[in-house]
Formats: sequence, structure tokens, C-alpha cells
Amino acid sequence: MLTTIEELTALMTAACRAAGVPENESALIVDHYLDGEVRGKTSHGLAKFCFESRFFRERQGPPQVVRERGAFAVIDAHREIGPLSAAFAVRVALEKAAQHGVGFVGMINSQRYGILAAWSEEIARHGLVGIAANTSRAEAVVPGSRTPVLGVNPLAFALPTLDEPLSADMSTTLAPMGVLWECRRAAKPLPAGCFVDVDGHATDDPDRAVSAVVFGEHRGFALSLLLQALTGSVFGFPMGSEVTDTWSTGYTFIALDPSFAAPDGTAAAANSRLVEQLHAARTTDGSTLRLPGEHTRARAARVRAVGAVEVPEPVLDRLRARAAGDLTSE
Repeated sequence: MLTTIEELTALMTAACRAAGVPENESALIVDHYLDGEVRGKTSHGLAKFCFESRFFRERQGPPQVVRERGAFAVIDAHREIGPLSAAFAVRVALEKAAQHGVGFVGMINSQRYGILAAWSEEIARHGLVGIAANTSRAEAVVPGSRTPVLGVNPLAFALPTLDEPLSADMSTTLAPMGVLWECRRAAKPLPAGCFVDVDGHATDDPDRAVSAVVFGEHRGFALSLLLQALTGSVFGFPMGSEVTDTWSTGYTFIALDPSFAAPDGTAAAANSRLVEQLHAARTTDGSTLRLPGEHTRARAARVRAVGAVEVPEPVLDRLRARAAGDLTSE
């Protein structure tokens, strides 16, 4: 159903109010999830807002740095709402990078947020290389396996340029678990080959699927392992089967200041030249190369220009229920 951005903003703001979120904090939360929706990351947009808003009342206090040394900091988020705790972690990473050239921040005990790209891009807009990652419960299997050990382990990075950041945001599985939850709610088949049942067999039945499949065979497996450590053992956070719920999930935010290595400030210009070269490259059919993040950014611009976006009716019904004060129904 085509719904105006204005109406969606009002409904999400009302849901935040119903959950007791102060007005001065609601705007960031609403903007974050709405950004995911207009970019076309629907599993991390309105649908995820509807899911995560069930936990907004569980926040215990503002995030707090509980341990730090040099460029490193560890944050206990005190069950803060995801976009608010992530924004705090980004600020800490930027402060560390200003002092040390690198900010390496781990966070735990947080509610979840939507797309990761929002945070890596925020770091890049300050002229730094931004990286964001997190783990999850053991919900991912290596192709050919049936025992989940790794989290879905998404990764986003953004490079500063003279224009918008060059940004990538991806899961290390063929599809995120949010796709499974939404297909299950809508009684729709899963994308082929992306999920397996308890025996490790591929299934498009959302009621039989239990795990997402890691992309890229052994290469994707290796990348997921690295992210598991960066969001786990590096900060003393749980990994694998030790990640049992939202509160034991680890998050990592990294800010790298290129001015420490290239003090003449050439990094953004160099990245822009690289973007120009990539745009000049051609595919085998003669078309231009599409860079990471460009499709979603262009989609968001079109949606915002129109002022409305298509929203599945079941998602809109859930959002209206949240706005009316129902923070528990599915």
C-alpha cells in the first residue's frame, strides 16, 4: 500500500510515545528505521521497527563506557534502544580516533537497530573510514552443514569521498534472518537456497527453516569467522552458542582517521578518484559498473522525492497497532 513518508513518521513517532520514549529521542529512532525502508532494506526498516519497539520499555539507562584503554573502549548499553546506543558508540569511536587515529569500540547489552550502513556512513561523513559489525545468536550454517555455530555477522563499511561516502552493507549469509521472520509472518516462501531446515537441507518453507546459509563457501565462512572474533573475543563478549539473546549480542564500531597516515588530507580525494575509475569501468555487456550502496541510495532519493513508499499491508497494520499503544502483538 502506497503510504506517505509523513504518515509513516507520525505512526512511528506515536509508537515511540506509547513506549515512553521522550520526544527528543524519538526523531533519531524514527529516521533510522525509515531510512532502512526507503533504501529498500525492508527487513531492517518498518518491519524491524515494529518488532524492536516491543522492547523499547526495557531500556535501563543511558549507555556507559565501562572499560577503555588507548584506542579501545567497551560500552555497556544498559539495554538502550538500538539506534540510540549505536549513535553513542559512534561518538565514542570518533572521539577515540581524534585522539589516537583509531577508535575501536565494542558494545553489548543493547537493543538492536536496523541497517548498519547508517553508522559506518556517519563515521565517513567526518572524513574517517567507518566500519560497523555485529553478531547474533548461532543462526548461520556453512554450506553443506546443519549445525549453526556462527551468527549472521553482518558488516558495513564506508569510505570518505569528496561527495557521499562509498558505502557497502551486507550480511555474511545469503539472506538476513529478518527475511525469514517476515516470510513467516506473511506465509510467503523463502528465497531459494538461502535457508536450511534442522537437517541442513535447503528449504523455502519459512516454518521449517531454522538457519541462514553463509555466502561464498569457504571465503564467506572465513570472513564470518573474522567478524565473529571482532564482535566477540576481542572485547570479551560471548561467541557462538554463548550468544543466547539480544543482551549477549556483541557490536563493533571502528573509526580510522586517514589524516594520521596522510596528513595532507588526500584520502577523500583519492577515494573520489577511485570512484571515478570504477564508474568508468564497463561490464561485459557495455554497461557501467554499479558500486556498492548506489542502488539503495538512488532508491531512497526517488522515494523521498515522491514522498511515499509502498508498504505491505500486514506491516502497516502492525505499525498502526504500535501507534495505538499495542506493543506486543504480531
